[in-house]
Amino acid sequence: MKTEEAAREFLALGRIAVAGASASQPGVGNGIADRLRATDHEVFLVHPRAEKIGDHACYPSVDAVPGGVEGVVVATAAGNARAVAEQAARAGATWIWFHQGTGPVSFDDEALEAARSAGLKTIAVGCPMMYCAPDIAHRCMRGLFRAVGRIPKQIEV
Repeated sequence: MKTEEAAREFLALGRIAVAGASASQPGVGNGIADRLRATDHEVFLVHPRAEKIGDHACYPSVDAVPGGVEGVVVATAAGNARAVAEQAARAGATWIWFHQGTGPVSFDDEALEAARSAGLKTIAVGCPMMYCAPDIAHRCMRGLFRAVGRIPKQIEV
């Protein structure tokens, strides 16, 4: 599937969980959650130990979100990604997006295999903010990632 098409399909979802929001400092997951909220998505924060981050409730796992979710953004350490993928499947999600920015990626081979084995459509390149009403910095980053091959034109979902 074309990467742009996969991103559009993911961002057409209404209920999205973000695993990896930080309770102690602004982080990648917090920024993604804020951007998704600003573009009219219903966003649920997932943090195993926090009950609230800012004004927003947190859930200990993706499958603890009442009513389930359609998609999940994973912005955790790669070692936590497999568990998040398994939770996403139990929560009824159809899509999962493993964040890949300038730092360490939020997935490993086990997480990708778990997600795909559970039938989740999977994005493991870039960041939703590169496609979700991006600001100039994320537009530039998306172009740079494309130029150096970190965002291919086609991905396996």
